[in-house]
Amino acid sequence: MDDKLTIYGQEKLRPDVRNAALAAAHAVLSREGVSPREAVQAAGVDLLLAEGLAPDARTDEHFREHGATLHAAETHSAATEAAQAEIMRLDPANAESHVLFSVRA
Repeated sequence: MDDKLTIYGQEKLRPDVRNAALAAAHAVLSREGVSPREAVQAAGVDLLLAEGLAPDARTDEHFREHGATLHAAETHSAATEAAQAEIMRLDPANAESHVLFSVRA
């Protein structure tokens, strides 16, 4: 399955900005060996864990209990930062946009 990230609300971005942001995010995922689906799943687990654990208290074991990894969660964060940096660089008017990924098959 060739999963691809999408950015929630991406239709508000110009196509060139959206494509650059997604390319930056996919490059981070590829470099770290994390699939888009693994990254999005880990981000969801991170939100679940946030209810009871401080960020520095979360371990890979906590993530594995929920079918994810800490590495995938950290990679998701890095991919989000890369996408937001591209949006800021190419479209400063939308620099305050929050990048929220989903996965499409």
